[in-house]
Amino acid sequence: MASTTKKTLSPAEKEKFFEAMENDQHLFKETLEVVLNHIVSDPKLTFNVADFIESDFRNLYLAIMKKVAVERNNDSTLGCCRDI
Repeated sequence: MASTTKKTLSPAEKEKFFEAMENDQHLFKETLEVVLNHIVSDPKLTFNVADFIESDFRNLYLAIMKKVAVERNNDSTLGCCRDI
């Protein structure tokens, strides 16, 4: 069995990666998708990230909540069945 060692990026490698994400919308979207998939795979992490977004990224939180409210208002499904 191969051992797994975690490699941490140097500050220069991190900066290069962040610059690449800023310059490449596809890379940014792909990276965000990977991160979000990781987050939703762990209920505790999902809750913690939701709290983080609500407290530190209020505009993002409000945009999401507004979108949810609009979708619910446009949805003719019974309230008890919306999340199914």
